[in-house]
Amino acid sequence: MKNRSLRESFTKAVDGFVFGIKYERNIKIQILITGILILFMLYFHFSLNDILVVLLWIGVVISAEYMNTAIEKAMDSINNSYSPQIKIVKDLSASAVFILSLLAFISGILIFIKYIKSL
Repeated sequence: MKNRSLRESFTKAVDGFVFGIKYERNIKIQILITGILILFMLYFHFSLNDILVVLLWIGVVISAEYMNTAIEKAMDSINNSYSPQIKIVKDLSASAVFILSLLAFISGILIFIKYIKSL
């Protein structure tokens, strides 16, 4: 495999990011939620530590969703018809996103609740 320049690698990453936003419903939803969370953090004047934790979870969940999408696309390119083995791979990949999303949600509630209580 050819070594790419840093610029080519960056361009490929941006292309993948744009593809996800254009064509993947779950990524669109997560980007929308990210915008809402950022507005809430600004409105409630979150501490730097709380902002960093929320941003870290956002990055983890969205990155996992991109990985899930990549795995699903790779599996579809191998076999586009139903396969029990491919279903297991896709389900496991989706469950990783679900677990991370659930942990992010719980962490977010624990962080946001202290700001909401202060109203």
